[in-house]
Amino acid sequence: MNEAKGRFNGRWAALAVLALLLAVPVHAQRQIVGVIGMPPVRNGALAAGDFDGDGDEDVFLTGELLDGTVHSALYRFVQRRVTQVPNAGPLVDAIYERVNFPKRDVKSGSVVWRDLNGDGRPDILVSGLAVDENTTTTTVARPSSDIYINGGGTFFVNGSSGLPGVYRSKADAADFNGDGIMDIVLGGLSSTGPVMGVWMGNGSGSYAPGPTTFEGMILTSLDIADMDGDTDLDFIVAGFTASGRPAIRLFRNDGAGVFTLVDAGFPELYFASAAFGDIDFDRDPDILVNGGRLDPTIMRGETLVFRNNGSGSFTSSATGLTGLFGGGSLFRDMDGDTDLDFITWGQDDLSDPEGQKLQVYENIDLSFLRISNLRGVLFGALNWFDSDGNGRLDVLLTGEQEGKLVITLYEY
Repeated sequence: MNEAKGRFNGRWAALAVLALLLAVPVHAQRQIVGVIGMPPVRNGALAAGDFDGDGDEDVFLTGELLDGTVHSALYRFVQRRVTQVPNAGPLVDAIYERVNFPKRDVKSGSVVWRDLNGDGRPDILVSGLAVDENTTTTTVARPSSDIYINGGGTFFVNGSSGLPGVYRSKADAADFNGDGIMDIVLGGLSSTGPVMGVWMGNGSGSYAPGPTTFEGMILTSLDIADMDGDTDLDFIVAGFTASGRPAIRLFRNDGAGVFTLVDAGFPELYFASAAFGDIDFDRDPDILVNGGRLDPTIMRGETLVFRNNGSGSFTSSATGLTGLFGGGSLFRDMDGDTDLDFITWGQDDLSDPEGQKLQVYENIDLSFLRISNLRGVLFGALNWFDSDGNGRLDVLLTGEQEGKLVITLYEY
């Protein structure tokens, strides 16, 4: 009982300090929820999907454990447990259990859930650096890209996808040529150097390089949307070229999976991210960009909005938002009011050792109302999904904080 009261008092104190220091509105972050059964990681990635069709979101997590072990696992959501603490209040935990199946342990990559074979069940696309034991005394690190096909609550490995292995990478899937079959876009560092491209699916689990040749990039972000209203899907990436130059690049699809680079006037920002979202409610996706700029020798974060003019051309404008780098942005409808809200996370200033931030914004008539300003993590991963089924999105994050690995769920 004393241990439970201590855990509760620690969380309550954290909430009280946040409320006093940040003065966010009353409808902001509701509580900090403990995560039981799922370990914290660094250099990781995570994404949520309802793999077993029970109505709640499960999590696939990759990264590096506290002892340096490389780790990948699927965690099934079991329950949201509320414990009443006498003379205090409720202690809330999200309980997960590990689902075992053959998979590869990776770090420094990406995870997405997509229905890759059209059977109505979400599959898992994972990239990253795999560390395999070669003998009892040596290990071999190699880039990997893996697909786990959902067989209805169980998974099997697609061992002949034809995708290049990558780490320091991002990957996603969409039907780029309109044939009803999911294709895959990915980029990162392969065994021969940076690569990037679109691999076209043939419907049987194999993928072949598409008709467009791309310059290789190490990716820090990747997002997909129909930017110009022509019903086919385009994409945007951020990262570094083979020469180490920072770059944000936007590619327009001609409908047949042939892509053209669009000059949208993006600045050179280090450790950047770029995300599509209809910020101004005009039914075309704008782009939120953040990243680091040397000022002049210390890196500081910058955040810009590139507003879509309706045909896939963009006009940049300052946002007044906290500039961040080394993180990312996600657009979702957080509260079910049909407009897109967003979160941003990253480092605001390289000179500030505690400058990691996680900020949640509600979009109200083109005004960005910050409803949470939280401490972020280094070498971290996060995602935004409805963990408790209440119709509002929650934030699960893990990474390094003051030299310790943490995993926390911010429930809204």
